[in-house]
Amino acid sequence: MQTKTDQTTWQQEAADNNADLYKQMFEAHWVSFEWSSELFHTSEQPLPFYSSIVTLEPAVSLQTINELIANASFSVFIKDSFADLPLEASGFSTLFEASWFYLETPVQADTSGWQQISTPKQLQSWEVSWKNAGNQTDRTMFPAKLLDNPDFAFWGYFEGSEITKGFIGNHSGTSVGLSNFFAEDLSPQTFSQMAALLQRWRPEKPVVGYARADALLNAQVAGFETSGKLKVWHKPFSGS
Repeated sequence: MQTKTDQTTWQQEAADNNADLYKQMFEAHWVSFEWSSELFHTSEQPLPFYSSIVTLEPAVSLQTINELIANASFSVFIKDSFADLPLEASGFSTLFEASWFYLETPVQADTSGWQQISTPKQLQSWEVSWKNAGNQTDRTMFPAKLLDNPDFAFWGYFEGSEITKGFIGNHSGTSVGLSNFFAEDLSPQTFSQMAALLQRWRPEKPVVGYARADALLNAQVAGFETSGKLKVWHKPFSGS
């Protein structure tokens, strides 16, 4: 039986890995940031679907957060990695809640049809499919230089020339992150395939990430375990 201490450890691991994903993405887009043991933060307009602040330990000071966002000239999103911040008093509302997950157990799965993305043309096709799966933005999110990063990788499931499923893996040293996954049906089989591919990519490293709703349930059927809640908060820019 998993203890609370174990859960907290895995929650911390997943949050730290997620901060690494932010680092890789922000560096690829020349977005400046600060990263401490307490939080990941940018004072610039973040990338679409990314937060201005990601907490990396429980009970971060509200004063610290309010000081960081005091001069923001855009809507602010905060990823509350331990779902413990009372941000309503600061004018925030909940955008969504999710659960962190992790997987240590080796997974066997048929990964026929999956390929690691290796060329700019493939990456462009991958991004089109990712956007069509509900991640709509006019911005190019995944520049080709990410393909040169040995700790960042894309996988796509090819049906002919069409990519119908995909995900990103990021290796942060002690774990491998599973994120940006998309599929018409994020079934337990799909989660098993994604886990198996990541385990081959970085053997003996736990797989971490987060999901919600049916995706979370299907990840659990595939063997992933949950390790704590997270919450994303939103405060629209008022202009006043």
